[in-house]
Amino acid sequence: MARSIFFYTDSRELGGAELALLMLIEHLDAGWRPTLLLDEDPGSRPLAERAEALGASVRHVAPMPLGLAGARRAVGLARLLRAERPAIFHAHLSWPLAAKWALAASVAARRPTVATVQLIPEFRLERSSYLQLRALAAGVNRYIAVSRDVASELIERFRWPAAKVSIGYNAVEINRFGGAAPAGLREQIGGSDRPLVLTPARLDEQKGHPVLLRAAAELPGVDFVLAGEGPLRGSLEALAAELGVADRVHFLGYRSDIPELLAACDAFALPSLYEGSSLAVLEAMAARRAVVSSAIGGTNELIEDGVDGLLVAPGDSAVLAAALRRLLEDDGLRATFATQARERVERDFTPAAMTGRVEAIYAELLAR
Repeated sequence: MARSIFFYTDSRELGGAELALLMLIEHLDAGWRPTLLLDEDPGSRPLAERAEALGASVRHVAPMPLGLAGARRAVGLARLLRAERPAIFHAHLSWPLAAKWALAASVAARRPTVATVQLIPEFRLERSSYLQLRALAAGVNRYIAVSRDVASELIERFRWPAAKVSIGYNAVEINRFGGAAPAGLREQIGGSDRPLVLTPARLDEQKGHPVLLRAAAELPGVDFVLAGEGPLRGSLEALAAELGVADRVHFLGYRSDIPELLAACDAFALPSLYEGSSLAVLEAMAARRAVVSSAIGGTNELIEDGVDGLLVAPGDSAVLAAALRRLLEDDGLRATFATQARERVERDFTPAAMTGRVEAIYAELLAR
């Protein structure tokens, strides 16, 4: 008989962290019966639809914000978990304070409790929140950090027990990437015969788009394609006009055809200021596209500088421009990086590898 597992996220969007959760649901062993708990919010509907398409049950719970209202609503979730008794409760966190009350509910219900931490953004941690997280960490059975960098910060900054922190890298659906671009797509997104650089990322501060636009100003013979939406779109379009690159920077908005866009472009750039374990970088590697990205924690565990891509100092547009120029002027170097990158993801970042690591943690907890 299949064992019940409850997943939970308080996310309202469908980004890299959420795609990693869906990938885990899809590739779980058949011995598991997954249920995804989501907050009652219209923004969670796309995630619910994707999970249902993968065969998971989806249930909605009352949102649990960080304050006392969230603590009160956690009582209802604890009651549900005591009644349903899933073998594992696994929350997915977009930052360390995410899902705080959901995890507390699982601990109170005495369920084996796992939390995957996808990202640690810059934020000020109040002493009260710090103490709450320390207390919660005593009850959570295992934290999964998506990179060594995230793991180190959980242990050193938040003082979570090192014995409870494991590293579990994200993965990429390799077979979706590496095909040929559809006819006419390159002309549609770029509109010229100039080299094309793709950046598929949400338009917000984390991803460093202003650095990319300033690098574009130093590369007059190159077009840049930005796939993604976000709060900075207006200011980025204004900056592109101010820099005189608006005719070479193409804002595509949200796109679901990232594999095809990667196939249509010559190189990939992601000048993020911080990451956990970038799914976009893994997708570019799987698509055999030469990568230029920031030398930041997490990303420097996916890319080996000078072997399967180039890493540059975050926030430095001149260095980014120089790296892109080097790639675009050297077909042989791009081909070498592309081959090495594909081999790396095939070896280390497959869904089977990711799921195997997570299921081994489940087995360890259940054996106790």
